Amino acid sequence: LTIADRILNHLCDYALSLSYRDLPQEVIQRTKQIVLDTVGCALGGAESPPARIARAAAAEVTSAIPSTVLVSGQKTSPDLAAFANGVMIRYLDFNDTYAGSPTCHPSDLLAPVLAIVDGKNGNGQDVILGTVLGYELLCGLIDAGAKERGHSWDQSTYGVIAAAAAAAKLFGHTREQMANAISLAVASHISLEQIRRGQISHWKGCALANASRNAVFCAMLAAKGMTGPEEVFEGKAGFLASTGIHFEIRPFADSPETYRIMKARLKAFPSGYFSQSAIEAILNLRDQIPDLDDVKEIRLQTFPAGYEVMGSGEANWQPETRESADHSLPFVMAIALMEGNLEIRHYDELYYKRPDVRALMQKIKIRIGEEPVAAWPEVPLNIVDVELKSGKVLATKVAYHLGHFKRFMTDAEQERKFRPLAGPLLPKAQIDDLLACLRRLDEVEQIGELISLTLAPNLTSEPPS
Repeated sequence: LTIADRILNHLCDYALSLSYRDLPQEVIQRTKQIVLDTVGCALGGAESPPARIARAAAAEVTSAIPSTVLVSGQKTSPDLAAFANGVMIRYLDFNDTYAGSPTCHPSDLLAPVLAIVDGKNGNGQDVILGTVLGYELLCGLIDAGAKERGHSWDQSTYGVIAAAAAAAKLFGHTREQMANAISLAVASHISLEQIRRGQISHWKGCALANASRNAVFCAMLAAKGMTGPEEVFEGKAGFLASTGIHFEIRPFADSPETYRIMKARLKAFPSGYFSQSAIEAILNLRDQIPDLDDVKEIRLQTFPAGYEVMGSGEANWQPETRESADHSLPFVMAIALMEGNLEIRHYDELYYKRPDVRALMQKIKIRIGEEPVAAWPEVPLNIVDVELKSGKVLATKVAYHLGHFKRFMTDAEQERKFRPLAGPLLPKAQIDDLLACLRRLDEVEQIGELISLTLAPNLTSEPPS
């Protein structure tokens, strides 16, 4: 097959050539750590309203290639399993981040990978390969992309491309089928950045899950012979011309230090990525503040992405939804200072509408600072000054938050994050077995073994009314 589109060629060449034996040991190890983190996030998000809705939709469909939904164990089609898995993974805003322009959450792509590998009775090495490929393509496209001024597209616009290539790879597609799968996915699935603006809805956590669903469906169609448009990227009315996004053709990873999964960043707190070092900074100062009534003003210097997404809009200062609260710098900083931590329970409406929380939020001032601007995106530097009524100023800065690839979590730190996420759903012995299975993912002969360990005895399956 001759493909006239250079970008489509580039994606197919890399996806088809990558094999498990190519992966360096440190990349395999990091992938296992990220899969562990991501499965924990799925367990934590499993009882959320969007996850219950997604599982209810998946329950209505049966398939000749049945895939198992995490946590519930339902059998459904691979595309709907990808969607249901992805909604669970993303809901808490606790899974990893890759800092490009835009930032993205590449572990969302574990959802279609698990769905397809399970449907094909594949093994842990298949999951690792599909995950590394998904990261490389999604993060590589974001690194290689430049947007024209005035154009704003959601990260799932890039995600559907990577998910389609990874799905085609895992299904064992030919080059022609893979090209068609990517073309079909790209031509019809562009997502708006408005998903993450204003008072944020359920769909923020579902957008890349839906991109994965679309990508898997397109790969299934391509396997049956469905063709997609030629020159889907570079044609006159193709992706580049239509979106204003332009990709440079850059090489994908070929050595341990260049694999983009090695630059992924885990989160220590369930909140938007830009707040991770701000929360850590405020917690570092907390012991020096004997009484919150003594606080006159809290000043945060941050970088433009953090200011724009989490500190500049009306919804950041008056959150009316759980999703807006986890994207509010003033809210998460106020809660961390008041409570001594930021936990999932703090997103109950009880907290984000509480008068004393909102009063403390009004003492917070956020601006873009020169030092954070110079450090971003390698370093998510946040600088916090707390001025007391006495005139004393407490100051600190955090550059590499816990979970950053330069301060990656230890096994013990990962376990401290995982167990509270899994605890409400699974018995302790099952959590022990699941952690052990995740840590030997490269040795798991059938991925169904791992998925069965996520199944919750008393999961709420019906959707919210």
